[in-house]
Amino acid sequence: MSDDLADYLDSIDAHLVDYLDQDRNISSAAVRHVRCYAIALVEGLVVPEHVHEDWPDFFPLVFAFVLAYGSSRLGHLARRAAIFEGAGDDPLTDDDRVFLATLIAELGELLSQRGEP
Repeated sequence: MSDDLADYLDSIDAHLVDYLDQDRNISSAAVRHVRCYAIALVEGLVVPEHVHEDWPDFFPLVFAFVLAYGSSRLGHLARRAAIFEGAGDDPLTDDDRVFLATLIAELGELLSQRGEP
């Protein structure tokens, strides 16, 4: 999967491969960063537009995580979530919140598997 992930990120924007570790997996630092922003979105501390302005790589990395590491449930929720349709200042939909909560859990599981806090 790591070569596929690298190819996918490179096809979107070559600088996104900088978020991969030496084994061509998404780095733990990137996972923690994505998780932090996802938590802020769910808690209503930021809106998607602010995330896009502050860290434009968030949405492509979330989508890449879903494709490379996400469960089939997460993939299904991502397809239903409106958050990928545009980074506006509209409030999150219920589908967005369920997607983000599941994403946060799966990001946490990946960090745990890696022995990270």
